[in-house]
Amino acid sequence: MILIPAPLFSDDSCTVRCHQSMLRSKNIHPPAYSCDTCHKPSGEKHPVKNKKSFELISEVPLICWTCHQEPGSSPSIHLPFKQGRCMECHNPHESDNKGLFKTSSEQLCITCHKDKQEARFLHGPSASGDCLFCHNGHQSENKYLLRLKEEDLCLGCHNEMTEEMKKTSVHPALLSGCSSCHNAHGTDFNKFLINIGDRLCFSCHSQIEERTAKARSVHRPIRTEKACASCHLPHSSTGPKLMEKTGIEVCLGCHRTIIDTKRDKYLHGPINNKDCTSCHDSHGSLYRKLLIKDFPEDFYISYDEKTYELCFSCHNRDLLRYPDTSFATGFRDGNRNLHYLHVNKKDKGRSCRFCHTIHGGTLPKLIVEKVRFGNWDLPIGFLKTDTGGSCAPGCHRKYSYDRKSPQKK
Repeated sequence: MILIPAPLFSDDSCTVRCHQSMLRSKNIHPPAYSCDTCHKPSGEKHPVKNKKSFELISEVPLICWTCHQEPGSSPSIHLPFKQGRCMECHNPHESDNKGLFKTSSEQLCITCHKDKQEARFLHGPSASGDCLFCHNGHQSENKYLLRLKEEDLCLGCHNEMTEEMKKTSVHPALLSGCSSCHNAHGTDFNKFLINIGDRLCFSCHSQIEERTAKARSVHRPIRTEKACASCHLPHSSTGPKLMEKTGIEVCLGCHRTIIDTKRDKYLHGPINNKDCTSCHDSHGSLYRKLLIKDFPEDFYISYDEKTYELCFSCHNRDLLRYPDTSFATGFRDGNRNLHYLHVNKKDKGRSCRFCHTIHGGTLPKLIVEKVRFGNWDLPIGFLKTDTGGSCAPGCHRKYSYDRKSPQKK
């Protein structure tokens, strides 16, 4: 009779005779039930006291790739996987952790990527250590080992953003991916932003940064924590330039006293057109009050052709060029140009705002009722007629003017 010897490695001989503590964990690597799937004797006898008498049937990672997928040509491959260092993450026999991880996945990843959990504010999956919710452990067709394309991955949880992306004006940064502005793991800034306030926006909008750096006046919201988001929506909008409302509605949200919609019957053209940016730069300007062109601050001005550049962006400069005219202005007594009389002076020419309100008022031609002159509210006393009018300001007695029947000889 021929006797056939028992296998050197078997469930009974290995786990019962010597390795009693093995294969007791929650998760068992299936090949571990048959030890000779991966191991072979290195000599004629096994075991040999105080001597290793077995070896792997092939080296790691070739032995792993016998059953498991090996690194391919994917654009994103986890470095340990690419280098075949499988056992840096996995126990080849058993583990109480899913995926045969040496430790919990929460702890395993931060062994190398500790910096991903050091921020003040942590994204949910990162805070809970659920790295594999977003990443593949081995390789991916997407950057950063993401399980899906960035947009699809983020929208899987933040599904409200799907509707945002359907609006007429979508922030190009959003179309480029959420990571344009947010860090998917966490940052020291609220909402996981990669930078704070205007620093974040200026990383793309460098021309605005340059303008505000050189500006004499900077729009105050830009220097606050909300910065650009004080006026613009960060993701998308139904209006232009990512504005939450129309331009003037956004402006009046802060500048509530600029016009009184119940009282002001007459509005300056740009205000009537709901466009504050006709006169103001919404970010920063070389001129005071964010004006796009110069406008004198004082009441009395030595006039020249460069004075009132802002006003003459829309108004005809001829109204200040001719002492006598039949066409350049309606503010005249016969052909005597009363705009020229008041403004075109080398000494103490009157500013436009001496008589006109800038945004809106109760009188035609935006004439002011009173103007602050030092500590005095100087009255204007303006009355309009079909062919002229009159005024009785604090600076002189009442005078009338008429384009058809001159009042002053």
